[in-house]
Amino acid sequence: MTTRSVLIVDDNQDLAENIAEILSMRGYATEIATSAEEALPMALPDGPGILVTDYRLPGMTGADLVREIRQRRAALRAVVMSAYTDERTISAARRAGADFLPKPVDFASLSQLLAAV
Repeated sequence: MTTRSVLIVDDNQDLAENIAEILSMRGYATEIATSAEEALPMALPDGPGILVTDYRLPGMTGADLVREIRQRRAALRAVVMSAYTDERTISAARRAGADFLPKPVDFASLSQLLAAV
């Protein structure tokens, strides 16, 4: 898929749908998963160009999900979101190769991150 396609992973389905709707209005093709386990087959081998994921998911973390996908798709662009903005969470996201975005989601900031792709 292209860099204009986004996989949104959040166990809060309403939030995921809200993000998908806003990104769709901005020209992105979107898909939603509510867990990392659901997202993995959607992202591999040739999934969306961008992953936007919550950090705290059932099972593995969003940072673990990014790491897992990037092992096979190094060019994947990723954004990890979280209401937890402690240094440990932010560092884990960045070590996985993702940008970090605090929740509640600021859609202008998300748009800027995605536009940098």
